[in-house]
Amino acid sequence: MKRLFAWGILFSLLAGLTVLPWLMLDSAPAIEPPPEFRRTDLIWVKSLFQKHDPRRQTPEVIHSIQLDEAELNRLLNYAVEFRRVSGIAAELTPGTATLTASLIVPPLCPSGCNPFGDYLNITAEFAEAPGGIRIVGLQLGSLPLPGILADGVARLAHRWLRRDETYATLADAFSQVTFDENQATLDYRWHPELLTQLERKSADLLIDPENQARMLAYAEQLDALLKPYPHGSTLPLVQAVAPLFAHAREIGDNAAEENRAALTVLAAYMSGISMSRLLEGKSQSIRRAPRVLLSLHGRRDFSEHFVISAAITVNGGSRLANAIGLIKEEEDAGKGSGFSFTDLAANRAGVRLGERAMGNSAPAIQQYLSVAHHDEDLLPDFRDLPEFMPQAEFDRRFGPIGGPRYQEVIDRIDARLDAHPLSQ
Repeated sequence: MKRLFAWGILFSLLAGLTVLPWLMLDSAPAIEPPPEFRRTDLIWVKSLFQKHDPRRQTPEVIHSIQLDEAELNRLLNYAVEFRRVSGIAAELTPGTATLTASLIVPPLCPSGCNPFGDYLNITAEFAEAPGGIRIVGLQLGSLPLPGILADGVARLAHRWLRRDETYATLADAFSQVTFDENQATLDYRWHPELLTQLERKSADLLIDPENQARMLAYAEQLDALLKPYPHGSTLPLVQAVAPLFAHAREIGDNAAEENRAALTVLAAYMSGISMSRLLEGKSQSIRRAPRVLLSLHGRRDFSEHFVISAAITVNGGSRLANAIGLIKEEEDAGKGSGFSFTDLAANRAGVRLGERAMGNSAPAIQQYLSVAHHDEDLLPDFRDLPEFMPQAEFDRRFGPIGGPRYQEVIDRIDARLDAHPLSQ
């Protein structure tokens, strides 16, 4: 009898392992992948975050973010670019919100096949609740789960996650979520210490311990390189780049990861971020003004555009880096120093460096940068290009963005970059 009972349990488990994937997985996504994000989408996301920049919020006062359904989906689809979700969409009705996401399932066999389906389609229905939201329904593919079970599991996970100080502070900052027809409102109370906590937690989640150790080592190396120079002095970028990449060559480890770490540390330093405070410090801020400034062809802005674009590329992709660079120039044309093809050229050069630093050319790029001596070794001299143009002047001479006259200058920039040793 015991043996029969054991065989029954085994048979039930095997049946479950066969039936559950068949019910949960689908051959097609419930939500189609969004179109590639456009420059206008990136501008909108940036303006949204600027509007709700926590550094501008009054502490301990309740603020609200309101998004209609189209804006919420626009923001969710922007997140798809980074989370590698196939598609995600929300539908808002009074008191409830339905969120559907399609996740790509990793292949189950070497040839890339998935006998049960390539997508896990998840549909969750949320309802307003005091102090937050609750799950009232959940479906995994064709398998419905009781809402009370899903909500219970979510609440247990919430209690477990509250052991983390950052998660607890973030959860306490959200006071209420309300859903109306075609609109969601999030009420929150900003705590001054939360921004630094989120920055540290994001770094901890996104950077594995091995790469954190790499970055801390390069940060120490950079500090040692710049320590002999007077505070506030300016140093050609190449005098920091060459020793850093010579150090990378000496390590002789994964060239692409060493390149990523070196470029990320350089960009963080130039952006006023202390890697030691970010990755292992307990101070109230991770910010630290650069003690020595770095320049390219005598210009700090060139070095910043070049290095930061390279760092964005090695961490987030060239499309994002190019889009961010172009947005910055458009903003400058409207209300800043003016549109500069020189800055845009430095951005594009940095993107190319980032692409090659992570590909098959990673060892060759490392070798080249380790023996660089002059500004021209890093970046062609683009100071002959038009710059500092207000919007009206740019429109008269080269506009619109993407038009023939604008594209002619971009083609000239790319031709110079094609001929540069970093692109060979």
